Amino acid sequence: SDKHCFELYGYDIMIDDALKPWLIEVNASPSLTADTASDHALKCGMLDDLLDVMDLEERRQGDETQIGGFDLIFNGAHVRPARPMSVQSCLGCYNDRIQVKQKAQREMLKARAQQQAGK
Repeated sequence: SDKHCFELYGYDIMIDDALKPWLIEVNASPSLTADTASDHALKCGMLDDLLDVMDLEERRQGDETQIGGFDLIFNGAHVRPARPMSVQSCLGCYNDRIQVKQKAQREMLKARAQQQAGK
């Protein structure tokens, strides 16, 4: 329960012709090597999101519903998406990473400016 530790798991999922997901295996030490450009982009994006969730710069307020490529779906109760959707959770199906990162950057700069003004 040390807040300075984390684990990264890799989930191998196969989707059948009826679009049903099947969990194949869970890897405790997933490979981060990339064989293709798309694999590289996927893994670099995942690592970027992981660092956003870890919040090493302590930029988060604690009330965010979206961080990096991840959506908050439960916080004592079910969290509803901010925009009308046909499904009950975003679960990453719509997540404009660039827009989320730009918003986080604006909020961090605003907080930093407020901090500087208070000194």
